[in-house]
Amino acid sequence: MIKSILIIFTLFLASLATAEEFTDVSEITERLEDDIPKILDKHKAPGVALAFVNGNRVLEFRSYGFADVAAKTEITQSTMFNVGSISKLVTVWGVMQLVAQGKVDLDAPINQYLKRWQIPKSEFNAKKVTLRNILSHTSGLSLGPYTGWESPEKLTSIVDSLNGNNNGAGSVELIHVPDTKWSYSGGGYSVVQLLIEDVSGMAFEDYMQQYVFKPLNMKDSTFNITKKVIKKSATPYDNSGKVTGMVYFNEKAAAGLQTTPIDLARFNMAVLRNNDGDYNGLGLLPEKLIDLMIKPAPNTNGRWSMSYVVDAKNSSLGFAGFNRGWVSLSRSITDLNFGYVILSNSSIGAVNNDIDSLILSIVKQSHN
Repeated sequence: MIKSILIIFTLFLASLATAEEFTDVSEITERLEDDIPKILDKHKAPGVALAFVNGNRVLEFRSYGFADVAAKTEITQSTMFNVGSISKLVTVWGVMQLVAQGKVDLDAPINQYLKRWQIPKSEFNAKKVTLRNILSHTSGLSLGPYTGWESPEKLTSIVDSLNGNNNGAGSVELIHVPDTKWSYSGGGYSVVQLLIEDVSGMAFEDYMQQYVFKPLNMKDSTFNITKKVIKKSATPYDNSGKVTGMVYFNEKAAAGLQTTPIDLARFNMAVLRNNDGDYNGLGLLPEKLIDLMIKPAPNTNGRWSMSYVVDAKNSSLGFAGFNRGWVSLSRSITDLNFGYVILSNSSIGAVNNDIDSLILSIVKQSHN
């Protein structure tokens, strides 16, 4: 999974010249109308949705294929998808508000904020684990991706997950020296989820609704998978085209976000600039903190900031998400003040990769 994330963000965007903001995506959408049906057919994939934004608005929504193949239900702007690890990006915008309020220090030992669980003692120094290195995956904490549960009845609490009750991933432990190397850690984001709850005194879902979703007008986004949410969601399919069940997570910050193409596109706009030249996310965080969030972090070979994946010149910010039955991509090209999301309801990652490559090739041709 991690290799796939890095591949799709190792781009040729460094050659793009700074250009005026995108306002017309007709060239892109015309090509998509011809090519995406072929891509879906090639990979025998059910469906895909895309949304495009600039610094001021959602420019376009397009969908292809079906939300449910048997019922021939089309994907709409309000169809919900699980977006896997893109949940981490959204979580960063939540936890950094605690930093902005002075309630959390990026460089303080993370254990000092945790009331219900502590990083277990090991041969390594847990006092060196901080919010800063957790967000950039350089903390030394364990666990990559989570698999989730097939039934909501299996859900307990984030503390249980941290202690190893998480369908096979194991307990979160400190497994190497912090601040020495990059090592992807979904477990680290479970610690962030706990921190948000312990510091704010709020349930994680409630906190994210109040401090991220409402300010960004993400009206159809949630970490709580209810029957109503399932009804609004696309049907997920595995690699062979068979229907697979919904995935449920205690580890909401790491992998549990259910959202729509339009909502995720609105989230993309947070790191783009409006007509006043300001980040759209200024309502959530000060500009200096946003700058810090998107800056490549130490010990990441310049590829990772605090959760965002970046190219060498910081032209592209985003992430990819992979869960059983779902693949997602979020990309913001800051030099062009342009972004897009690609959400698909199958485990076939090649669909998103092909579409992403197609869009990037059109963008490059248009701005050379």
